[in-house]
This record gives sequence, structure tokens and C-alpha cells, in this order.
Amino acid sequence: LVMPAMHMNYTPDGEVNETLIAFYRERAKGGVGLILIGGCPVEAEAGSAFMIGINDDRFVPGLTRFAKAMHEEGAKCGVQLYHAGRYTYSFFLNGGQAPSASATFSPLTKEMSYEMSLDDIKKCQDDFRLAARRAMAARFDTVEVIASAGYLISQFLSPLTNKRTDAYGGSFENRARFGVEVLRAVKEEVGPEVPVCVRLAGNDFVPGSNGNDENAAFAQLLEEAGAAFFNVTG
Repeated sequence: LVMPAMHMNYTPDGEVNETLIAFYRERAKGGVGLILIGGCPVEAEAGSAFMIGINDDRFVPGLTRFAKAMHEEGAKCGVQLYHAGRYTYSFFLNGGQAPSASATFSPLTKEMSYEMSLDDIKKCQDDFRLAARRAMAARFDTVEVIASAGYLISQFLSPLTNKRTDAYGGSFENRARFGVEVLRAVKEEVGPEVPVCVRLAGNDFVPGSNGNDENAAFAQLLEEAGAAFFNVTG
């Protein structure tokens, strides 16, 4: 049995606490074999401060306590590495704009995003890598990269939100490049013995975006980059 990541609102300062541990300890006692927690923003712009933190070394001790508790109850555990892209509200960014594949209007936040530069892309991929490193330091068994639900990797993959004309836009392969490179960076960081999961959309259910065929093709590219298993959502 696998319990997917869901935001619990239990960590108002991003720090793992006894409330979070106690909630998941009961699930581990109940027989769940793999518990994923998150989303865990990989950088300050990736989400909100009350989500489970993994974007700084100061969060590692709390994450370590969590992993130890799950292992005590016989469960494996992992963290979901999260970047919302244009779905991050400006009030979490001190009024600033959220990053995305392109400058687009978000129907969720009702705000405009800014187009990430190549330097921004490289830094973001490094943030995913460093977050995976912290997960390994905390003795988690796996990491999951979220590439569904309209978040940042989805924003690069969808032609509706990716209007770029460089190597990260245009063709399907170019639009998939950002997510594939994130996955490859994470896999390189955790090493060959640690399985990496990807939370993937089976279908975007948005006219003009990616359907079953495109998402299956994306999964194949991610598998080649090191994905061991997929958590498929609508």
C-alpha cells in the first residue's frame, strides 16, 4: 500500500513537528508500506512557507526524525519535491511574480507569471538536486518529483503555457526537456540504489494540452532518465 503526498497544513513554519509525525505514524502502524509526504518546495518561490520545508539544510533534522519514526513502524518513506511555478500566489512572494515556462496568466491565482531565463532554469534544476540531497541526508527511502496538476514541470510540458522559442519550447521533445533534466539531476544525486518516483498526469483534461498519448510518451522519456515508478493522476 502506498499513501501519496498531500498537503496537511500541519507545518506552519515548514518544520516537521510531532503533529505531522503522529499522523503518519498511525498510518505506518496500520500497514502502509510506502508513505510520501509533501509537497516540499525546493526553493522559496516554489510554494508557501507552511508547506513541509526541504529548501534549506535547517529542515534536515526534522525530516530525519520523521524518517526514523516511519522506519520504526516498518514503513518506507519519501518526500515529494515540489515547484508550483505560476500557481504560487504573489502574497507568498512578497508581492513578486511567480516563475514559469513563459509569461502567462494563471486562472488559479489570477496573476501573471514571468518567463524563466536559462539561468533561472539551471538554478531551479539545482534546487531540485539539493532538495534530493537533503532527503538522502535525512535517510528517506525515495523521492518523488511532481510533474502533474499544472505545476512547473507541467507548465513546461503543455503548449498552452509554454510559448518559448529556445531549447525548452516548441516541439514536444523540447517542452519535455525541463522535466527530463530535473529527473536526471535528482537521479544522479540519489544514486543508482534509490528509486525515484514521478507524479504524472494521465491526461491534462484541458483542450489543446497533453492527453494520454503525450503523457505516456513523457513517461517513457522520464523512465529513460531514471524514473523507477509513476504515481499517475488525472
